[in-house]
Amino acid sequence: MSTQLPTQKHCFGRYEIELPNFMYMNSGAYLFENFRVEIVRAVRTDYPAIENDWVSYIKGKVATDSSNWPGSKLVHQNMKSTPRVLLEYMDTSKDPSISLGSIYMFNPYYLKSFPERKAWMLVTGNSIELARPQPSDKLDTEVKRRMDAQMRDVAKITYHTYPHYEQGYCLDNEYQYYPGRLEKQDSYGITWRGTTGNADTASRITIDVQSLNKDEQSVLENRTSKGKLLRTFFPSTTVVVGGIKGELYTSHDKLNPTGREFQWLPSGTELGNRLKPLIMIDGEIDTRDLPPEYRDKISGEELILWILESIKMRVGGDEDILSHR
Repeated sequence: MSTQLPTQKHCFGRYEIELPNFMYMNSGAYLFENFRVEIVRAVRTDYPAIENDWVSYIKGKVATDSSNWPGSKLVHQNMKSTPRVLLEYMDTSKDPSISLGSIYMFNPYYLKSFPERKAWMLVTGNSIELARPQPSDKLDTEVKRRMDAQMRDVAKITYHTYPHYEQGYCLDNEYQYYPGRLEKQDSYGITWRGTTGNADTASRITIDVQSLNKDEQSVLENRTSKGKLLRTFFPSTTVVVGGIKGELYTSHDKLNPTGREFQWLPSGTELGNRLKPLIMIDGEIDTRDLPPEYRDKISGEELILWILESIKMRVGGDEDILSHR
């Protein structure tokens, strides 16, 4: 792009993207082997009553679950550990579905403290599901083992402002996560929105990233099947995003004459290759969001192409992948 538009680099997962200054991270959901977190809503700063409020909120959720699955209850609470932890037992023993009725289900919830930031992060552990029946001592031991593994991972979320060269995943431009190993699974979806400072605009970019194993061909075909239909009706441009080849489709927003809608679909995803995950991108750029002096100089199509080409594996983002090859 020939015109020097004011921009900022953003870090997400293993990647970085450069966006116009009028865009901000609106949401960011991450799913890992042991926990999930919605980073934008998860961080609370300078909130002295958060521990009590968090406990009250989880107890309210457990009470709701108990009305649907009688017998559900809070079975463990530790407000001294790092992170803080609450554990719910969801009694699905009388659930009519075989899949739920045949398992013990536990839902862990964590509250991670960042004292130097006066900040807290709400993290949800992945459900612990164990086959019924089994002796109570064996059940307790296995639940504790899995919960301890989750707590170790949550404790490894750290504060690192971007740019940095840390291994693992950026959760946003401030928080980073690396468990010290290659995650068995990871997927995340990030949305940036345009803003006037007081309200969101039509501009939006959503990126979904999912690592696929070698036996997940059907998942890949299902997620990318829309590309066959798009190729029938729309011309495309080949664009490399994060080292992965794909096709960019753009169209006019029928209700917004200055808006350009777009989708990018990959053709270079490789099953079992963490360096070539499934990446799906869609959104819209409204040139009215540009500063007045740039509106006649930059087209929506040009800005979309420039943004996509800015997406790259960040320095350090692939280090754990390469070390485990």
